[in-house]
Amino acid sequence: MKFSDMQNKIVYDSKGEKIGKIIDFIFDFTDNKIVLKSVVLGGSRKEEFLESIGLRPDDDPVFQVDCIDRMEDDIYLGVPKESLKSTIDRDTIKEGHMKLSTVSKLPIIDADDIKIGNVIDVWFDAADQPLLVIGGGFVEETLERLGLQPNIDLLVPQHVIDDISPDGIRLKWTKFQLKSTCESEYERLKRELASRHETKDARAEIMRLTGYAQRLQ
Repeated sequence: MKFSDMQNKIVYDSKGEKIGKIIDFIFDFTDNKIVLKSVVLGGSRKEEFLESIGLRPDDDPVFQVDCIDRMEDDIYLGVPKESLKSTIDRDTIKEGHMKLSTVSKLPIIDADDIKIGNVIDVWFDAADQPLLVIGGGFVEETLERLGLQPNIDLLVPQHVIDDISPDGIRLKWTKFQLKSTCESEYERLKRELASRHETKDARAEIMRLTGYAQRLQ
């Protein structure tokens, strides 16, 4: 599962009311382990703009993946909108938690103390282990999307991470070690993702992301 595949999907509550679209994800990075905690919903462009410039509070609904009833082109929750917490609640983003939008701005530093890029996506494999997808700068990513240079994004398994902090993400490996294992990681992940398409249970699919997801209390 790629989180980029979920981004901007429309979400409906158990009453069939449209409550927003997925704009962000909240992870727990305690002890340098990556655990998905919850999903953040946004409103209209106008609402998000007013929040970004501080003219209205950043009051976005938040839900955990075990609230999902089914996933189709849109996502349907098994709980009403009123039961959801929001980003302004004190216990929604706890110590050690970070939004993916925040993580994506952190520099990735390899074992040679060289900045090698930023997180552009997060995937989970069949064993519920996260893989950080590391891309280069804006120009490199643009060229890749246009097909003008090969996609050389790196996959970083969780065991390669040495430290995660607001200052950045430090790795135990060099960029060259990551490149040498990148091809095998992609091939393994493609096989795992292909096997997942054999099941039709979308709820079981999304629950694999954490293995033990629990709703916010």
